[in-house]
Amino acid sequence: MISLKLPSPLLIAAAITTILIIHILHKYFVRPYFLLQRYKKYKGGLCIYRPLVGTIREIKTSEKKYGDAAYDMKKRVTDNPSLRFVASTVLDTTIVTLHDNDLIKEYLNKETLVSVKFTGILGLLPEFAKHSLVFSEGEKWKRLRKLLSQVFHFDYMNNSLPTIRKTAQEWIERNCKSSSSSPRLVNVSKELKMYTSTVIWRIFFGENSFTGNDDAAPIVEMLLGHIKTARDLSFSVRNFIFGARIFKLGLRPIERRFMKNQKIIKDLFFAKLNQLKEEVNEKKKLHLQTEAANVNNFQAKPSEASKPAFRNLIELLLEQSDRLSDIEIVSQVFVFFLAGTEATSELLAISHYLLTTHPDVQAKLREEILTHIEKTENITYEHISKMEYLNAVVKEALRIGAPAINVNFRIATQDFMLHEIEIKKGTVITASLIGAAYNPKFFSNPEEFRPERWIEKVDHGTIETSTHLPFSAGSRRCIGEQLALLEAKVMLCELVRQFKLELKTPYKLRMPIGITYHAEPPVHVIYTPIA
Repeated sequence: MISLKLPSPLLIAAAITTILIIHILHKYFVRPYFLLQRYKKYKGGLCIYRPLVGTIREIKTSEKKYGDAAYDMKKRVTDNPSLRFVASTVLDTTIVTLHDNDLIKEYLNKETLVSVKFTGILGLLPEFAKHSLVFSEGEKWKRLRKLLSQVFHFDYMNNSLPTIRKTAQEWIERNCKSSSSSPRLVNVSKELKMYTSTVIWRIFFGENSFTGNDDAAPIVEMLLGHIKTARDLSFSVRNFIFGARIFKLGLRPIERRFMKNQKIIKDLFFAKLNQLKEEVNEKKKLHLQTEAANVNNFQAKPSEASKPAFRNLIELLLEQSDRLSDIEIVSQVFVFFLAGTEATSELLAISHYLLTTHPDVQAKLREEILTHIEKTENITYEHISKMEYLNAVVKEALRIGAPAINVNFRIATQDFMLHEIEIKKGTVITASLIGAAYNPKFFSNPEEFRPERWIEKVDHGTIETSTHLPFSAGSRRCIGEQLALLEAKVMLCELVRQFKLELKTPYKLRMPIGITYHAEPPVHVIYTPIA
């Protein structure tokens, strides 16, 4: 008699566990290893095998060990200026980080044709944010880009200059001046966010600030803090192993707070949109009533007062025949508000640090500004365009500490070639912007802050445009580049022509990654009025 004995539940569980372990080992350890091997045959490459996190985790370890999130990136090109790319592992595939300017240029020119955004470390973004221009692809991206280009063009930015200038002057009056004309100490890392956020809100949304009153500061701080938490969680081992869904379970207090704030932010922005829509409708009604009154009064042409005012972003979005959905509009508002606030304020903060630690540069910049602009004269676009040294200072500040250290991570949608290098479908790809900026082959003494290099144009990097890409390049170039530069230059002109800038010491600069690559601890500057 044959007896069939079924396996015990323990054996079944052990078998399932073994299969799962083998699957995980193969997917995240074995397969990426063999995928990585193909890059060893290409000249000028560096292959690094680190399961799951690859070189991405280096950002946090470099920050903790050296006080600079980009330390390893800088050291690689310093040690090997001919480095063309770094290939490593990430999750179940490989990541290729480009360093060679020819490879970067070729990739950025075909970026939207062969790749889409890699969301493996972005899953914690609010769901509505993924409808923005930044995260859209294909036809949707083309539609949004065309629509939003109505705002981000030269004439619109030039017409926005009075708003930028007024906001800068108000900021200076509030933070830098006192009745006794004595020096003022300002936390510029914090306070400049109110300048940049106010500019964004006034230009794009037609309001004085996000709240329309003095309560804007804590809301801006909460929004930026939330995005920093999202970034920190994204770089955690838990995210790499389990994905963003693990945080939605709220297993830890930080995750519960994060998910609660996520809902608050969503409700806040949708409520804001409804308010703005009502204001736009009221504005239209008023305009129609004025036109009707003009017709009744036999005016052949509308008076100057009846003509519609300069349209902001919300008005442009609401007026489209193929109108965007509410979630698409909120997405643009959210992303432009955050990006415009954080990146430009951090550019100004690192510029303050560099100008205060290089008083000779500050003096030279002041001399140029006062040569072109009287001490109380309104700054114009013509003034800014003529100031060669101001442009050089901003470019050098962006080279030293641009808010973005890499091009956005993308994933190949098809096999394609970068010169002789074959990039396989599924590969994550990016370009190291800071690697090029600190490569001694492109910039002599790259650690040195020397704006004159952009005027002398001896360094290869000051001639070859693909080596200096703080706003990326190609069709995905940052749409807000000109606005950011205009904001930064206007504020620097206003400050440097009126005050001597000094750093509060002692101060030891660290450059971690939060929302952006930025100066830390907060930069405190003493503003002393110039007689």
